[in-house]
Amino acid sequence: MNDEFKTLVHKLPVLFERLANAPLRPWNNLGPLPQNGIYVLFENGRPIYVGRSNRMKDRIKEHGRPSSTHNSAPFAFNLAKKVAEEKGVNVNRRRSDLEKDPIFSALFSEAKERVSRMSVKVVEVDNPIIQTLLEVYAALCLRTTEYNDFDTH
Repeated sequence: MNDEFKTLVHKLPVLFERLANAPLRPWNNLGPLPQNGIYVLFENGRPIYVGRSNRMKDRIKEHGRPSSTHNSAPFAFNLAKKVAEEKGVNVNRRRSDLEKDPIFSALFSEAKERVSRMSVKVVEVDNPIIQTLLEVYAALCLRTTEYNDFDTH
């Protein structure tokens, strides 16, 4: 294994522990946050989504902002997509086309509202490589891969 990679991987459990022990903050009252790092969205005390950002507070808010689009609220979009599929809506369309569908659009709005009721934990991580590794590590540890699929779009 590459020595640099090995060194970075050894940092993940410590950073994950910091994240796990971070205070749980309500989405509508985040308070001061680090600029760079990893965040975990929680619903009813259960981790549901892991993300990373270099503009933490704005990024977290985008997930539940009513004006956010599929590009700025991909988590809410995926929540809506799951509900839409369960309701028989054809979700196998381009994201921009799906967003224009009136039935899907209503579900997407509901999903953004749902996200705005969630809570979040954050940990500061400045290094973008460690951010990337920790995002995957945390998603696996917290079992959030239902929405953290790491697929390209």
